[in-house]
Amino acid sequence: MYKMIAFDLDGTVAETFPVIFDSFRKIVYKYTHKRIDDQTILATFGANEIGMLNQLIPNAPDRILNDFYQQYNASHATLTEPFSGINSLIDMLAAHHVQTPMVTGKGSVSCRISLETLGLQNRFSPILIGSSTGPNKSENFQRLLSQYQLASDQMAYVADTVGDIESCRAVGIDCYSAAWSKYADVDKLQEANATIFRSVNSLNDFLKKMI
Repeated sequence: MYKMIAFDLDGTVAETFPVIFDSFRKIVYKYTHKRIDDQTILATFGANEIGMLNQLIPNAPDRILNDFYQQYNASHATLTEPFSGINSLIDMLAAHHVQTPMVTGKGSVSCRISLETLGLQNRFSPILIGSSTGPNKSENFQRLLSQYQLASDQMAYVADTVGDIESCRAVGIDCYSAAWSKYADVDKLQEANATIFRSVNSLNDFLKKMI
């Protein structure tokens, strides 16, 4: 029986990829006058936005972070709701006394902007963020297991990438793959033997049987 089910943010809780692409594309152009595509931005994923900016614009001035957050906030105005069913899923888990942390690769500021804009600022606790040096989710999972004295089979993670599956396997927790984003790479998830859900409601129905 699960006592904790953690959630990723981007592509899992909300369709934030267009916001991310727009923000980085505009900031890179502002500082370099170069136009970059989505794949160039995706190649920097794993690190938080500080690490991503360091890869995209090496030796950028310190003010770039403030400019980025202003742009991220402005770009997020086009996205103000999570995926349909997310709030109902969190309510269902809360009713069964299952804790719902967030474990994201985002930094603290962009995570806060997203959660506030989506109206989700009080829905996840605790919130564990990413690192500028690269992926750190497995370390954050272990931190949660230790802090709350959970066995690995008492925790699961809902996220959208193969890297998330690998991070879960590193600490022995279940990973449920969110494939409801239009950016989800279902073929790669299937190759990784993922437990895939094409809608939030189908995950809700599944988890009711697990808790």
